[in-house]
Amino acid sequence: MTHWSLRTRFLLFALAALIPFAAVLGYMVDRDLDRRIQQSYGSEGAVASSVSRSLASFMSTNTDALEAIAQVSDVISLDGPSAQEVLGQARNVRPELSGIFLVNADDRQVVARSGAEPELVLEDISAELDQSISGNTVTVSRPIRIDAETQVIVLLVPVTTVQTTETSTGDTSGGDTGDDVVNADPTPAASQNGQQATQPPGQTIGVVGGIIQLERLGQALLPSNRAGFEIALVSTGELILSTGGIDPASSVLPEGYLEPVQLAIDGESTAFEMIDSRGVERTAVSAPVPFEFAPWAVIASQRAPGVLDTIPGVELAVVLLLGVLVIVAVAVVFSELTARPIRTLARQTQELHQGTLKEPIVPLGGGEVRVLSQRLAEMAEQVQSQVAGLEEGRHDRERQAAQMRDLLRRTNRMQEDERRRIAGEIHDAVSPLITGALYQTRALQMTNGSTTPDEMEASLRSVNELLEAATDELHGVIFELRPPDLDDIGLVAAIDAYVQTIQRTGLSCRLEVSGEPPSLTPEVRLSLYRIVQEALHNVVRHAGADEAVVQLETTDELIRLTVRDNGAGFDPAQAVQPTSLGLLSMRERAESIGATFTIVSKPGGGTAIVIERQNSGDVMSDEVLESMMSRTVNGSSEEDIDGTVEEAASADAEASEPVR
Repeated sequence: MTHWSLRTRFLLFALAALIPFAAVLGYMVDRDLDRRIQQSYGSEGAVASSVSRSLASFMSTNTDALEAIAQVSDVISLDGPSAQEVLGQARNVRPELSGIFLVNADDRQVVARSGAEPELVLEDISAELDQSISGNTVTVSRPIRIDAETQVIVLLVPVTTVQTTETSTGDTSGGDTGDDVVNADPTPAASQNGQQATQPPGQTIGVVGGIIQLERLGQALLPSNRAGFEIALVSTGELILSTGGIDPASSVLPEGYLEPVQLAIDGESTAFEMIDSRGVERTAVSAPVPFEFAPWAVIASQRAPGVLDTIPGVELAVVLLLGVLVIVAVAVVFSELTARPIRTLARQTQELHQGTLKEPIVPLGGGEVRVLSQRLAEMAEQVQSQVAGLEEGRHDRERQAAQMRDLLRRTNRMQEDERRRIAGEIHDAVSPLITGALYQTRALQMTNGSTTPDEMEASLRSVNELLEAATDELHGVIFELRPPDLDDIGLVAAIDAYVQTIQRTGLSCRLEVSGEPPSLTPEVRLSLYRIVQEALHNVVRHAGADEAVVQLETTDELIRLTVRDNGAGFDPAQAVQPTSLGLLSMRERAESIGATFTIVSKPGGGTAIVIERQNSGDVMSDEVLESMMSRTVNGSSEEDIDGTVEEAASADAEASEPVR
């Protein structure tokens, strides 16, 4: 795991703080960009709408002109020379029409023309001619390329029959027949022989066509000063006219343009984004052309607004760089001001850990750092106080360990003394009695039946007395080793029997029992009995008392055992000294069964030993159980502890052997 210094963390934090700053800046730039894009859409929509209206007006004007030509009688008569003159006059009035022609509906032949040759486009407009003739409607052709530099469109208007209010006669005298009066009603056409030739009203007999060059259309309709706008006239799937942006050399629209163009042709203006032929991203608006005879739309576009359009990139980079440098410099200064007291505290903490801290910790810095230094100073005082307490505790444990070693040594000696005493009693008291009984039985055996009955009975009586005496001596030794009454008749009877034994020494001793003693475990019974035994033994040997009382009190909550005498007493403070091994032994026995051990005494005022244990019956107390569990957890059972104690005692005994 990498451990970063405080300065590095401050720098990283400062750099991380630039992330939300950049996010906010990016959000503001994005909103500004959206605003400028919407403004761009608005201006493009205005231009597209203006151009589409101008184009619709241009086409409507020329359509009206061609419809007026189509209603002239010389055109309706399909008379070539007369129609030729009418077409020439019309072309002079409408110079934007590079050519005007009249086509017969029956044979699709040109009857009259003026300007550009119609034969160049007749083959390309056959479908539009059929539509105008059959549908009696105005049609507009697709763009037709005449040569490498010229493209045209053809506007076709049908010529229909009309009805006149006068009829012509067969008079050929050359008299003035007068002009035809053209009404709104259909009129018949005159035949060449002067006879009236009527036709069905409204029948399409021809088509008047006007040829319009796209270049002249662009010059007349598209603004010369477009201020960055590019304008295109498009139809379904094809490009008719373009000022740029869309490649004018291509007549096919890119696929991405088809949907907005179709929406505009259907009458719905649409704003969209596009990529022009030079790969430049542009915003565009498509608007319908309100001319019912041509499915056209106008696209007005301009270069899409960029992020750096209002702010130069170099200036923006310089501003950002200066901002980063200022933030980093501030982070370095603040990190140094913050890290300096923390480094001092870290050094003092290390000295405290190593135990080499000599000077008190003084609060440093401000804010949380000062609070930290104050808490560290308090902790240092506590640690030093605890160290002093631990040193004192260590000395106490060493003293207690020395006491325990001495206790083990003395206990071992007492065990050896007890073994020697028991061996001496058996040797001095029991062994002679058994030996005497053995000798007498052998003596009887050696008589071979010559002994009189009276002598035999006396000898057997003597042997019996010797064996009974030996038995009594053995019972006494066994009783001292393990009172049988503990297992047979219980704790009270065993203590009472021992009290009776003490009375035979001349000390007035009695047992007082209050309450019914509960059923206790063998360990508890033996410990209480040994405490009474040790206490009365100390009274006999050391107290110089003439009276002792053993009290056993039982309540619902606890068991209290008290051994009291009226002897010389002593100072309880000396009870912890190594020489007070009897008291230490009793204390250890009391703690082993979860009982408290209290000594109340003063010189000349007698002594009282009080043992109190919670009345839990024959179930071990929680403290005893916890003690045993802790021994098991620590990896040593009671047998292991006893073995260790015996080994230590043996070692102490061997060490003390030369002293003896």
